[in-house]
Amino acid sequence: MNTLKLKLISLIFLSVFLSSCTNLLYTSLDVLRPAKVAFNPNANNLLIVNNAVVQPVEYGHTTQLINTKPKKVLVSADSLGIFCISSLTEEMQSKAFFLNVNFLLETINNSGDFNTNQLLTSEKVKQLCLENNSNVVLSLDNIKVYDDLSEYFDSQQNSFLASLEVKVETDWSVHYINSSKLTSVQFVDTVYWEAESYKRKNTMSQLPLRYDALIDAAITAGKKSIDRFVPRWEKVDRYFYNPGNKLMREAMDSVYVKNWKSAIDLWVSAYDSSKSKRIKSQAANNIAIAYEIIGDIDKAFEYATVSYYMLDQLNLYDYESYVRTMEYVNDLSQRKKEIDILKDQLGEK
Repeated sequence: MNTLKLKLISLIFLSVFLSSCTNLLYTSLDVLRPAKVAFNPNANNLLIVNNAVVQPVEYGHTTQLINTKPKKVLVSADSLGIFCISSLTEEMQSKAFFLNVNFLLETINNSGDFNTNQLLTSEKVKQLCLENNSNVVLSLDNIKVYDDLSEYFDSQQNSFLASLEVKVETDWSVHYINSSKLTSVQFVDTVYWEAESYKRKNTMSQLPLRYDALIDAAITAGKKSIDRFVPRWEKVDRYFYNPGNKLMREAMDSVYVKNWKSAIDLWVSAYDSSKSKRIKSQAANNIAIAYEIIGDIDKAFEYATVSYYMLDQLNLYDYESYVRTMEYVNDLSQRKKEIDILKDQLGEK
């Protein structure tokens, strides 16, 4: 796969400082998170296919008006798979994770059995790959929608309320041209609209048409699926301490010019020379962030843990710092677990 834009050694980029207070400086990092599904690193050419049977019009649609029981209604869902695949394909092509991304919008499933997934056979996968110059197939095997249109009256506000909730279930499978092994996954996405008016007839008119809502939900499900199939960038907040300690101040001068070795050396000196557990905790926190920025997650976790335990020994409890540091330790612990997963997904093992 094309990893030119997704290199593990470039997991983090330091952004500018956005805000500061007396002794706390905030910055934002871009961290690469693994996808839920790992493609074979040799899979460079992806084909996305529609293998879903169209949902019957009587399936999954409910309306409940004021003072009435829930009622099943008929709504066409004939194009949901097409819109879902179209939006996912657009996102997949923009990520440039694969060298090539092709797609087949019209369903290739002629079984007519909506309730049972008909997975692609090895022979069918090979045929599709050869016809479309691909070596991996991502198949949408089923797409179901459950939508509820409800109406209420708020006696306290003397107004009418209406809501439309659409839940989308998508079943996917990943197949390779020369392998019988496959990966199957299911995702659930929910889209919600609500409206309010003092006039009952105006409330419903503010909601989208039922069919349009189903299409929007299918498009949303496709867009959201990109982060499940491709590693994603996620912004995280980090906080440097900048107290009055001379060495800590000098270290921050190195941070502004991104001289991380100098900054770490000065923070280590501040940690070793200070008798204050608070300064030690703050220095260890800053060292952890610097190591995270240069890509040494193990060292970052080590120093973040030291910072946490130093805070725990303070005579005067610092709740905000304690919670912030605890969350940082937990995040680094999670990142340590994700490193090998990312290496596998990016083909860097």
